[in-house]
Amino acid sequence: MDLSLTPLGDSYRLLACSVQGMLWLQTHFEATTWDLICTGKVRLNAASVSGLCSDASAAGLVVSRIPALSAA
Repeated sequence: MDLSLTPLGDSYRLLACSVQGMLWLQTHFEATTWDLICTGKVRLNAASVSGLCSDASAAGLVVSRIPALSAA
């Protein structure tokens, strides 16, 4: 697994789980957000997560996306 997305309320926490995942994130996010990315403090909305998953998968990364649970 290269990237992990974990639901937190109405957003997802993004974590890099491999060197490849870290390098890919570094090329896709601005340098000003790099400290937040490295410490796992980045939160993404559902629309951003869908795009990130598509792009990362197309680049050959393995993304673990834990679905958000909702009470029905």
